Amino acid sequence: MLISKEKLKHLREVAGLTQLDLAEAVGVTQPYIARMERGTLDPKLSIVNKIVDIVSRAREIRCEDIMTRDPKTMDARNSVASAIEDMQKYGYSQLPVVRSGRIVGMITERDIIRNLRHDLTKISVGAAIESSGPPRVDEHTPIDSILPLFDMYQAVLILSQGRLSGIITRSDLLRLGIS
Repeated sequence: MLISKEKLKHLREVAGLTQLDLAEAVGVTQPYIARMERGTLDPKLSIVNKIVDIVSRAREIRCEDIMTRDPKTMDARNSVASAIEDMQKYGYSQLPVVRSGRIVGMITERDIIRNLRHDLTKISVGAAIESSGPPRVDEHTPIDSILPLFDMYQAVLILSQGRLSGIITRSDLLRLGIS
């Protein structure tokens, strides 16, 4: 056997897969995987390669694994003053801005500072934001592929079926020791 029965079982468990999950992903039966793990079956090299590929992808950290779920958002019609209150209350430096459930941008400390000479109770968040916000990626996106985005952005918005489901900030990456 090219991969020991102990190693196979360990890789499968670390990946969080059951024998049935792995069997379905590989295209074999669950008893086939069980026999491999018992050491009573010597699989083809192509099967072993599929298994290694599947368990390595399953272990990959994805955005959904570290994102802050259901992030606090700010309606574009709310005042900048209300955004400041929420940002101070929750300790945020930025908030996603939505209009009718759709992301229209991000209100940041920089946006607020640029508007300090105005009455912030009378300026809408939508009018104060300077850009369409940070990049948006699907929640299944591997973390490795979004790391370069943090060279230019403070956060990445995470989508599930086109809807905001989370946010990843530099702080989230630092907590993981990835940054």
